[in-house]
Amino acid sequence: MTQIRPLKTADSKLRLLEEKLNVGTWVWDLATSELVWSYGLFRMLGYEPTSVVPSLDLFQSLVHPDDQWDFDNAVGLASDKRTQDRRFRIIRPDGTLRWLFSKAQPHHDRHGNTMILFGVIADVTQEEETRSALLAEERTNTALTGLLKGKVWRAYPNGKLIETADWTKLTGETAAQAHDWETLAAIHPEDRSSFRAAWKQAIDTRGEYVLTFRVRTVAGHYVHIANRAMPILGNHGRIEQWVGHSVMVEPSQLPRRTPVALCASQVRAARGFLNWSAQDLSNHSGVSFSTVRRMEASTTSVRPEAVAAVRTAFEAHGVLFVQNEGSLSIVLSDNRFYSGG
Repeated sequence: MTQIRPLKTADSKLRLLEEKLNVGTWVWDLATSELVWSYGLFRMLGYEPTSVVPSLDLFQSLVHPDDQWDFDNAVGLASDKRTQDRRFRIIRPDGTLRWLFSKAQPHHDRHGNTMILFGVIADVTQEEETRSALLAEERTNTALTGLLKGKVWRAYPNGKLIETADWTKLTGETAAQAHDWETLAAIHPEDRSSFRAAWKQAIDTRGEYVLTFRVRTVAGHYVHIANRAMPILGNHGRIEQWVGHSVMVEPSQLPRRTPVALCASQVRAARGFLNWSAQDLSNHSGVSFSTVRRMEASTTSVRPEAVAAVRTAFEAHGVLFVQNEGSLSIVLSDNRFYSGG
């Protein structure tokens, strides 16, 4: 009767190391056909140590049908390079599927014949599942990109891109430059305020992000990019990430929009956000005090140039005006949001 014995480890520390690293070892004596497993390998395969007799047939019965090899020719298998670096699946006795990675080292006699194979097996299930998930996501993004005729992308909760490869290809910027929202060097200077404001409004309201802005390409010219994104909300309504879509559009495709002028309530609200007096606003904008007072009663009672100067003064101090559906909303650098007028 075959004696069941696990592979002897040097000491208890090695057994502890197997448990910590989730690995096991084995030895196959080709002369006697004896196969010995370590305690760690027994557990990895789903057996209690010494509960079964290790054998090639038993091991083969655990291997997924699509990953099985022919074990009839032991000598040929021992010299097969595939045994030295193998990734495969097993189905444990309880029905669970695990991915294993095996590395084997042959030992030879003085004549060069393989006598013993020694191997180490690691459980790489989590690594394989992560890799499969990433591949599935990549295939999904590729399909969506083809379907939507644009680029599908993901962003962190703060709106900054997770993957920057497409942005780098378009603009030549590095990942660090793409995440530098203080500079936004690749975005047209006239569109940077709107870009920041649109993201702040979307993040603050956890709503849809929609904006078309100009981007300087690696070739040095500007193109229009139409962007839309929706947040993925987790527990307690917190934003986990954004999923978005961008497509390049021709200027002729852009809707013609008449700029929306500030209304009196927006002037008053913006001044209040900055804690400015009417005289402060006059000093910063170069508009007379009396004109500021009339403007806060009705912006149509003053010249458009004066309203534009006041708006420029506000935006220079962090009060941004975002145009949406024919109206203006105010977004501040500290994420306060105001929509009125």
